This record gives sequence, C-alpha cells and structure tokens, in this order.
Amino acid sequence: MKLFNTLIAGGLLTISFLVIPVATKAQNFQEKVAENAVKEWQNFHNPPIVVRAKADTEIRRDTGTAERPLEYAQCNIVNRYWRSVQTPPRGDFCRLPQIANKNQGGWDNYPWSAAFISFIMEQSGAGDQFKYSVRHATYIVDAVRNRDNPHASFRGYPIDWIRPSVGDLICAPRGKNAGLTYPQIIDKGDFESHCDIVVAKNNNQLEVIGGNVGDSVAKTIVSLDAQGHIKVTKPDFRPWFVVIKNNLR
Repeated sequence: MKLFNTLIAGGLLTISFLVIPVATKAQNFQEKVAENAVKEWQNFHNPPIVVRAKADTEIRRDTGTAERPLEYAQCNIVNRYWRSVQTPPRGDFCRLPQIANKNQGGWDNYPWSAAFISFIMEQSGAGDQFKYSVRHATYIVDAVRNRDNPHASFRGYPIDWIRPSVGDLICAPRGKNAGLTYPQIIDKGDFESHCDIVVAKNNNQLEVIGGNVGDSVAKTIVSLDAQGHIKVTKPDFRPWFVVIKNNLR
C-alpha cells in the first residue's frame, strides 16, 4: 500500500492506493542458453559472423598465420570454458605454446568447442541434466539414445525430422568423420564433431553460435528449407546431421 499526501482547498488530504507491479515474462532455460551464448560471442573483440559454414571450420593454427589468432585476454576467457569440464589442458590453456609442433602440444591440440557448449549449459543452470564433456560426441550420443524418451531433457533427432528452436543445439560430423550419418551415431560412439547453439530464428534462417570457430566464438547463419528444417545446400558446407532439442524446464 502506498500513501500519497496532497493539499486540496487548504487542507491536507491523504490518499492511499495499491500499486501493482507490471508483470514481466519469466526467462525460460532455452532463453538463458541463447542469452549466455550471445554474451560470450560479444566477449570476443569484433567477433566474426560466418554466412556459410564449411564442412570443417574448426580451424587449427598450424602455420602461425591464422586469420584470427587468439589474443591472451581471449585465451583467459577460454580457460573459463575448460573449467566447466574440469579438464583444462596442463592446468592452464594460456600457458601452452600458441603454435603446435611435433614435439610440444599447443593450442592447436586442444579444440575447445565442446568445452564452450558445456560452459554455456552449466552457466544457464542445466545441472546434472547435461553430459558435460570435452567431446561433442558425448552429449550427441546421449541425446540420440534418448530420442524417444519423453522424460529426457535433451533429445537428438535427424535434421529433417524436427524444426530447431532457440536454445537447441545443431551438430555436424567433421574431420575424418565428416561422412558420418545419423543412423551410425550410436554404433560409432566417439567421433569428431561440432555443435552450435541456436540463438535466433527468422523465417528462413537460424543464427547459431559456437566456440573454436576460426579460433573465436563465432555466429553462423544457417539456412532453413520451406518446412523450417536445416538445409545443407552444398557438400562443402557443414554437414549438419543432428538437432538436439532442449526440453529442460
């Protein structure tokens, strides 16, 4: 109850009335995931936007002439991601040599895209519902196994089965496993892959954010077909093959 005093015709009048706060929409888990991914994208200086993602853009720095080498400040950001999976390489990612060689492992030897996804899920409050890992395959396989489990928080589907939404993950095989298909996932078990987080959806495209894309946290534009499914337009683009629906409440 709020009390307000005012002067009316030389006398003091006390008026009391109830002030009802304006209701605000509660943020759900999916929105938190997207928001946290965008914050990390903004943490990198002039983060790139990839209009088309080629089949293997998880770039390694093997010549010292990478287009977007990690700066030391950004390296410390990446250290936060490693801590979410409790396996930082040699204790401190930033103390590693920037360029790998035959005798000494460097940043190149430690892809951190799965650590990035794990960090976002942890920060967003996934708790024990997400399979935190340094390997995307860990939570891809788990989600595919749980595809038909109505109680699972994360369920993995072929890209032509389901329309991705904000907060979902989309995943692709890469490297020597680039030809892997959805039916082979469970039998394969462990494989090179990459996942991004859907942060926005328009009529015919997704905006997704992932880590270690060109040594950065990058946003990628992914096309959708007329039914709202992911469209892989050319064989040299990322061969997306899984949508992990985020059903956590």
